[in-house]
Amino acid sequence: MRTNRKTDNYLEWFIQTQRYFISLTLLFATTLAFAESGDKRVLTPDEARKAEILQLERTMTRISQESQATYQEFLMTQEMRRNELAQPVNPNPYSSTSKSVPIPSYDDMIQRRKDKDDRLAKYTEDLDRLYSRYQSLETEREEIFQRIRALEQRKGEE
Repeated sequence: MRTNRKTDNYLEWFIQTQRYFISLTLLFATTLAFAESGDKRVLTPDEARKAEILQLERTMTRISQESQATYQEFLMTQEMRRNELAQPVNPNPYSSTSKSVPIPSYDDMIQRRKDKDDRLAKYTEDLDRLYSRYQSLETEREEIFQRIRALEQRKGEE
């Protein structure tokens, strides 16, 4: 198979250029990494306190969002449990056009009751788990809030 000499030269040039570009990019990234690591200076106590407060506020925001999501999931699960409780176990298959009401099978009734009880038990477990998670998140958020308050008071005293 014959190839065009111009095309071969172009491909070689392109590959060589790509190698140089990748090498320069890696060199630049390495230089930035070393420059950043060498830029770490000793923070003053005020700067360290501000940095810690900023980090705590970020953590508190994340915890607040997770807490809100947990609370919303709790409310949805609670509503699903309420709806399940409100639904009759054996819906009446009465139709105004039919003359007789079919008698439901005893096994079907028992199975529907068991299924409903299982769903209610699962909702109850989920509610307990979500409530515990929400309480722990709120406790953690309050601890962080107290830590921020203490850092801000220390700043005001100095």
